[in-house]
Order: sequence, then structure tokens, then C-alpha cells
Amino acid sequence: MKKFAWLFAFILPFLLTACGSNDDFQGRFIAPDGLTSYQFMSKGKVNINKGGEDIALVEYQYDSGEQIITLSGETDLATDTLTVNDNGDLVAGEITLTRGIDYGMLADSTWIGQQDQFVFALTFTPSVEGMQTTSELVTYYDDDMTYLSQIDDSITRLSGSAMFVDLTQYTASEVNEDSFKISIGNNSMVLEKQPKGTGIEYREGYESLDEEP
Repeated sequence: MKKFAWLFAFILPFLLTACGSNDDFQGRFIAPDGLTSYQFMSKGKVNINKGGEDIALVEYQYDSGEQIITLSGETDLATDTLTVNDNGDLVAGEITLTRGIDYGMLADSTWIGQQDQFVFALTFTPSVEGMQTTSELVTYYDDDMTYLSQIDDSITRLSGSAMFVDLTQYTASEVNEDSFKISIGNNSMVLEKQPKGTGIEYREGYESLDEEP
């Protein structure tokens, strides 16, 4: 069997408006340790998670004019003030929290990327079991002009900058509303958002291989 040469397996677009309502700011931001995330939600709540475990649920106030976020709650926090910089990241002193993917960003969408001889597509569907994921990895073989398409069904979960598709761990970075980069080992690929169900366009001139058992 020709095996995978490599596998590829929360940010809602936040809004900056003048009204200053808490719900104007939403998204998921990752601390420099790659383990800690801040998930801004509706009704002025932010969930702080570290290593996949929720450690605090606190309130926030967002001043859109000053682009300042103030955190408050019973939990002792390392900082209670965050500044939204021009790149959309959050700054607390010398620490910058960068935007990360979140479940809202992934829900009901397809993401496709291409790197060298590989094309990868992920389609996400929310369910009671979690973020169900259908993945397709297409590997092209130039020597005999063939390709192998391998499809899998999984559950995706997020922890810090890590993206787990079942047991396979990727790192997500360079996140914006329409694309993000996933990496595994020394390999990386930029995935771009497509309408849900968008399929991979196979290269002309290549013939499909039947996957061997």
C-alpha cells in the first residue's frame, strides 16, 4: 500500500465597532506557551483553558474606542487588561496572544490546501459528539501519473495552538478569517476556507489508484 507521506489532519471573526458592547469582541487567542487559550464568548464571558482543561471563566468589558479589554472575576489572573493591537492580536505588557482557530470558525465549512504533491481537505460539522470531521488527503505520484485519495472520518478538538484530528496532532498558526496554516513535524500547509462540501479538483492527466487493503 502506498502510505501517507505525511498527514494533515477558535476564531470567530471578531468585530471592532464603536458601540462597545461585550458581544462586539469574540474569538480565541493563544498565549506564547502554546497551551493557554482565551475564548471570548457572548454575554461578556471569556473562558481560559490550559492544556485542554478549563481553568477559569471570567467576565470582560470591551472598550472599542480605546481597544482595551478588561477582565474581572473571582480567579486571580496574570493580567486583567488586554490591548487589541493593529494586527488584531492581544497584548499584555510584553506578552502577545495571537489569534487561533475556534470551533465557530470551523463549523459547517470546508478548508482546502495544497503543498507540493499533496492536497488536503477538511470538512467540519458540529454534532453532539463534537466537531465531526471528514478529511481527504490526495497524494500525487509524478513517476506514473497517478494519485491516491484517502478519506477518513474523525472528531476534531482544539487545545491551545494544537489541533487534534482524533489522535493526530497538528499546530495551527497564522490564523485569519479565511485561512490558517497547519503544521506537523517539518511540514506545513495553508488551508483556505471554502463553502461546505467543496471538493478537491483532481489534476488533469493523473489516474486514480484503488486503495489497497
